[in-house]
Amino acid sequence: MKKYILLALLLFAFSFSSFADPRIRRASPAVYADLELPFRCVLVGAEKQVSQTIALNPDDFAIVPSRITDPLPRYAVRDYDFEDLPIDQALKELLAPLEIKVIAPKTEFPLLNGKDVKGELASVVSQLADRSDVFYSYKAATKTLTLLRRSEFVLTLPKYKTVLMAMLDALRGNGIENLTVDWEKYRIYMVVSTEELQKAQQLAQHILDDSYMLAADIEAYHVAPYPHADWQDVLNQSASLIAMVGRAVTGRSIVLKTRASMDSFLSKVQQDYQLTPLVAGQAIVPNGWKMKFNLNECSNNVLPYPDMSVVLKTKIKDQTQEQTDVTLYTANGVLTTFNLSSSLNQEVALVGIPTSSGGMELLFTLKFNLVRFVQKGE
Repeated sequence: MKKYILLALLLFAFSFSSFADPRIRRASPAVYADLELPFRCVLVGAEKQVSQTIALNPDDFAIVPSRITDPLPRYAVRDYDFEDLPIDQALKELLAPLEIKVIAPKTEFPLLNGKDVKGELASVVSQLADRSDVFYSYKAATKTLTLLRRSEFVLTLPKYKTVLMAMLDALRGNGIENLTVDWEKYRIYMVVSTEELQKAQQLAQHILDDSYMLAADIEAYHVAPYPHADWQDVLNQSASLIAMVGRAVTGRSIVLKTRASMDSFLSKVQQDYQLTPLVAGQAIVPNGWKMKFNLNECSNNVLPYPDMSVVLKTKIKDQTQEQTDVTLYTANGVLTTFNLSSSLNQEVALVGIPTSSGGMELLFTLKFNLVRFVQKGE
């Protein structure tokens, strides 16, 4: 019997209508250009689904090459010796009796040594390619073997957008950016190196094996002070919040116990500052992995920094506590970093983040919701 995994997605519903203060204006919907945005970006007044149960079959995860390659001819390699040769030279010597041409990129390869190498040709070529961190393809019509530093693979996933977005966010968070998503067929097309391919395979297995993920609701505001504004006075008025000093000197993190305290906090901020909503969206991070959320995907306003993104790396301690590293990136690199430790379903506000405009700041709110896996036996 195949092993199934039940994924119970515990997302606590909240509505943007809970902001009673009319002066706090929420972001209007973006003009969605593809199928990712309606799921990723939060619509005004939309309520999130309270719970969802998803059955995952391990066989639904598949990573296969998209490049069509012909099988190598049947040939028994016997007692092939070579020393201190890059893979292109080693293969040229190996394939010379078969009159197969080797095409390789103009790059340096590690030097290989082989003594009494033997076996089926396809197995020997695959072994040498693995040791050199390259892919290869063979075209029988022209008897040409091509070496590739990067190649395209198709990652097929279970037909649940939650799982697809978790995989996509984690791949981006681990530096794998050359991705194209087919949201209708639940596929991710990746152009990757051998190291990145291994990372994608590890991530797919991790999602099957681990018990938890986090869904992060992320909002961003542009904060402009009114004349005679007193930011410290705003913080002092917010008796319901607990302040912690952030790791970055440019900001601090504030952990708020309830959604009501976040409303109260934003209302008090609004008294001294003009809040302009920039972003409202959701990202999903597998436990222990990094994820990356590109903010411009869910903004119909001009962000104060180009190509701004939030990177989260989370460690879930139990079903009530989590620890998360939050890093804000811009086109120029890291803007600021925070280390947060809070209860799940709490609101977190990141404040005091400067912009290039004098006196203006960014304010981020995050809320983490638990995604729990339950694995069934056979």
